[in-house]
Amino acid sequence: MDETNTHSERGDRGDATRRALIEAAIAEFARNGFHAVSTRQIAHSAGANQALIGYHFGGKEGLYLAVFQFISEQVQARVGSAIGPIEAYLSQLQTDAVLTRPQREHCIAHLLQLVEGIVRLHTDPRTTPWMQLIMREQQSPTKAFDILYEGFMSRYLGIVTWLIQCLRPELSRDEAALGVMTLLGQILVFRVARSTLLRHMAWPDVGPAQVELILKQIKANLTAMLNSRD
Repeated sequence: MDETNTHSERGDRGDATRRALIEAAIAEFARNGFHAVSTRQIAHSAGANQALIGYHFGGKEGLYLAVFQFISEQVQARVGSAIGPIEAYLSQLQTDAVLTRPQREHCIAHLLQLVEGIVRLHTDPRTTPWMQLIMREQQSPTKAFDILYEGFMSRYLGIVTWLIQCLRPELSRDEAALGVMTLLGQILVFRVARSTLLRHMAWPDVGPAQVELILKQIKANLTAMLNSRD
């Protein structure tokens, strides 16, 4: 057998095992938390040898951090493509100039696009374990939170704050940033208060039709905030 092919096959198997361990760890850590989960449980769920956790990640903590690096990369893959064009557009605007109507409409369209991406991310049932882990880190941050914040949160919050400041130039940076956090809270509630949402709305689940209703309401709230002058 060709030696190059042999190395390639081993690399592919190693990558597959690493991915399986990360995916198993996401499920186990989300369900039970870091301290309650053993590497034996994770390896069993992944169908892998327990020793490979040490080989690939250096141990349980390394695997935990790798989980958050993976989540950060997945979030960026899902909604990150919209960021670059927005940054490029905003960099062309004069900081102190009043936006023309077309510029304002362009900024609002960019903002709504970003908000829609974040809403869809939070309401996607496939991201439930990610969000459970992110919520754990919000309440009791570790080194993993730094990965999340530097990986995608800082950039996204910064760009939305920049958009709000362009659309509401009378606001201070702190006022715009608090407005962004208020907007984010409106989105997060559909994840962290899911059971209350379903009970209050008498919905069996959050499906495509419900997501569209949620988007409609959040966009209406955002439009009201952008038009407010109080």
